[in-house]
Amino acid sequence: MKKYMRYLGPVLIAAIFSLAVYLLYNKLRQYSLAEIRACIDLIHPARIFLSLAFAVINYCILIGYDWLALKAIHKNLPFSRVSLVSVVGQAVSFNFGALLGGTSVRFRFYSAWGFSIHDVLHLILILAVAFWIGALGLSGLVFIIAPPALPPELLEAMPLHDVRLLGYVLAGIALAYMILCFKVQGPITVFGKVFVFPSPKIAVAQLLVSWIDLVAAAACMWVLLPSAVGVSFIEFLPGFLMAQVAVVLTHVPGGVGVFELVIIHMTNTPHEQMVFAAVLIFRLIYYILPLLVAAMLLAGYEVRQGKFQHAGRWLSVLSPMITSFSTFLGGALLLLSSTLPSRASDIAWVAAMLPDELIPAGHLICAVSGCMLLFVSYGLGQRQRQAFRYALVFLLLGAVGALLKGFSWPAALLALILVLPLLAAHRRFYRKSWFLGEHIAVHWVVAGLIVVACNFALGWALYHTAWGHNAIMSFDGPLNAVRVRLAFIAIGILLPLLCAVRVLRRRRLNAKGVPHPDSGD
Repeated sequence: MKKYMRYLGPVLIAAIFSLAVYLLYNKLRQYSLAEIRACIDLIHPARIFLSLAFAVINYCILIGYDWLALKAIHKNLPFSRVSLVSVVGQAVSFNFGALLGGTSVRFRFYSAWGFSIHDVLHLILILAVAFWIGALGLSGLVFIIAPPALPPELLEAMPLHDVRLLGYVLAGIALAYMILCFKVQGPITVFGKVFVFPSPKIAVAQLLVSWIDLVAAAACMWVLLPSAVGVSFIEFLPGFLMAQVAVVLTHVPGGVGVFELVIIHMTNTPHEQMVFAAVLIFRLIYYILPLLVAAMLLAGYEVRQGKFQHAGRWLSVLSPMITSFSTFLGGALLLLSSTLPSRASDIAWVAAMLPDELIPAGHLICAVSGCMLLFVSYGLGQRQRQAFRYALVFLLLGAVGALLKGFSWPAALLALILVLPLLAAHRRFYRKSWFLGEHIAVHWVVAGLIVVACNFALGWALYHTAWGHNAIMSFDGPLNAVRVRLAFIAIGILLPLLCAVRVLRRRRLNAKGVPHPDSGD
């Protein structure tokens, strides 16, 4: 039974994610992709700049979580290290979830700096408690002071129809914790585990940091909403808080689908397409850009290590992990870019400079490169030299393909940016095992297949009408539909083929008595 229990978590996360995506699709299926793209274009650059400013402020505030947690366990670190672990840890946690990356990043950072396992676990527990007490307390106050107008279908499903009663319950939990911090000075045992409450000063500081963090994050999202949505900040805040809590509870990486669904549902506006467009820009600003910054910070340390040997020694265990996560994200975005239709003007601009045959080829290259990066990225975390080479090739090919398919420069720029930390950490990838012959973690395979499946679903939603009028291998029809179908066919052939090669390779190695291949490349 224990053998199968480890698969339960990924299966539940996949089920929650699939349900959220399905419900989100039902909410947005009445809007075309062109309408959503038009809503993105309507977001004024000043709003985007203001959102970026709030994101920078918010990530600076997030450093306070780690700083105060260190004070609570009576540990000291230079501010530069606290800032690094906070930015990298939060960026990875936001994009991939605490279970898949955030906790392990902090564990590797702090353990490499000489912290015991008990110290690291205690610190991570304090971080989690600080977030939850802040979220519960702030939600309680908002529900009491300015109770939100919840959708009728949600109110009917709730046991308490007066939101203010829920606010008193949530605020009471936060207040009870603060009282314990003031009254209990020594360690206590809970379910056999020893826990020490932070001092009153640290507890109050943690509460304030968590409140400012949540308000700044909500402001980062709210300023992107066009005035036509007609939602004030105090009306938007409860929905944002519920979305953040839902993301943490479901453990879906990045809260993809879950966050969007809760935000659209709780905003309770007829302009759902505008809210969704704002969420997409928010994800870019608050999730993806900080992850790239985290990768660049690690790359900077790797470069400096050539001159300062002690400066980056503790970083050797982190670069492969961060490059692995960021490369996976880059593959997902390249795959998404290959499915989204290119503007006719962009295609015409590329066609004016290059032969027409290169445009569908570029689309195919972008799609296949993105798909391969989803699985090659796991080998980076295992320090495989072959995976490092494949990742470089696919990132560069993906960038070229994104430009050829219709000058999709954001995807191309992202791929090129990801090449930099990969090159900076090239010494970390030294293992000579053959990539297709080595074990890949179940959760990574599931995550990759989910991205591919969602991409297929997006393509079906966008082009199934055009596909239905032509044979499978026909090249007739709208240009975008033809190119996406060709890319899907290539991926549908490539993945089973690679899986078959992998199975045959492992069987041959097992027959020779070699459970973990380590052949030269």
